Amino acid sequence: MHQPSGMNVRSVLWGGAAIAIGVMLAALVSYLLWNLWSAPSGAQLLGGPNTRLRPAVTPPVLESAPQIDRTQYFAEKQKKIGSWEWIDRQKGIARIPVEEAMRIMAARGQDGRSQKGQP
Repeated sequence: MHQPSGMNVRSVLWGGAAIAIGVMLAALVSYLLWNLWSAPSGAQLLGGPNTRLRPAVTPPVLESAPQIDRTQYFAEKQKKIGSWEWIDRQKGIARIPVEEAMRIMAARGQDGRSQKGQP
């Protein structure tokens, strides 16, 4: 006795052809819209032939020896951590060494007020 396979080969072929046509149409529409809106190509951005556009972002400047700048930066920060300096004399804002600030905070206690009755 003959049993049907349950699969129609003609329908599968038509479905595959419809998918292929859809992909080609999508590619064609994308290409046409790309050219219509004058989107820059990679060659134009990188300085290819007939270049009119240049990248708007300049590349970063690389240092040949960043260790020197890093050492100077940390030396400056270390000097500030351990020095006294007025930030705003009228408002009473000053920079003090970290050790001194920790000593003052420890003397004030947990609530942040002076234990000797001073604010």
